[in-house]
Amino acid sequence: MLLLTLFTLPAADVKAIPPHAIVESCSVVVKLFGAGAGNLDSYGSGILISDSGHVVTVWNHLVNTGYLTAVTSDGRRYQLDVVGTSAAHDLAVLKLVTHGDQRFQFVDRAAEVRPEVGSEVRAFSNMFHVAAGNERVSVVHGIIAADAVLTAGFGRWKLPIRSRVLILDAITNNSGAAGGLLTDIRGTAIGMLGRELRHDDSGTWVNYAVPFALLNPVIDTILSGGSLQQETEERVIAPLSDRQLTSNWGLTLLPDVLEETPAYIDRVISESVSAKAGFRRGDLVVLVDDEVIQTSSQLKTCLAKIRSGLRINIIVNRDGALESIQTRVP
Repeated sequence: MLLLTLFTLPAADVKAIPPHAIVESCSVVVKLFGAGAGNLDSYGSGILISDSGHVVTVWNHLVNTGYLTAVTSDGRRYQLDVVGTSAAHDLAVLKLVTHGDQRFQFVDRAAEVRPEVGSEVRAFSNMFHVAAGNERVSVVHGIIAADAVLTAGFGRWKLPIRSRVLILDAITNNSGAAGGLLTDIRGTAIGMLGRELRHDDSGTWVNYAVPFALLNPVIDTILSGGSLQQETEERVIAPLSDRQLTSNWGLTLLPDVLEETPAYIDRVISESVSAKAGFRRGDLVVLVDDEVIQTSSQLKTCLAKIRSGLRINIIVNRDGALESIQTRVP
């Protein structure tokens, strides 16, 4: 894949690119492997951001469901701890579990490069699970098509982030690419690749990356142990009450006896929407479409945001295995 990418570049650009830039960029991208279910991949990408092994990636099902392993560019495998997450920025900060004083090559995110529209860029990721060991990750060459806010009509785009992003004129956001690295043509880090994003009706795909200039304050806050302000939309939307959840969905969750009670289903009413969809008592809800669910209150807020009649995909952890359940919002 690396060689194929180089051959597609114009001759003038090949001469201008430092050969070590591609190798160095590949070296700071890790391959992530975890649990998948349904149409959710069991692999992804991440970027090393410190010599002690901190990694950033998107906050998706791989992070939330555990069993996560990272493979570095030299083929070494590590378990990961979750340091912190930000729903508003679709970001997770992880840490390689190491033994002894191991050090890693990492990306210089301090430059906060914001390229002009039309600039050439490269995207590095573990797309399509091409690399599994010490093989280098895939590289895609493209340009910045726009610097814009991700926004659209409710129910048509399921947007993981609503801030300024870089829209890419290249097919970068493929399966497994989320969390990969975007650099300029000289190899300077620009940002992190986002998720696969497709319009419900037209099937149009959007390829985008979130600049480090936006992510850096959030990353630094998480690394310092500080608290993040929650996304405004999360605060203004009232979650479903227990009564609404029971009457509309036919579900009862475990009582909120803890500050962050996991979203375990305690009861499913016979012949209800949830019973017909296939939910069972003891299921732990971990994902609603692309939104990670960590607590019962998050689940109630998430369901309150979705318009009645839309089809959604809910992932539950059932007896240690992930199950995909599709249903319509009542």
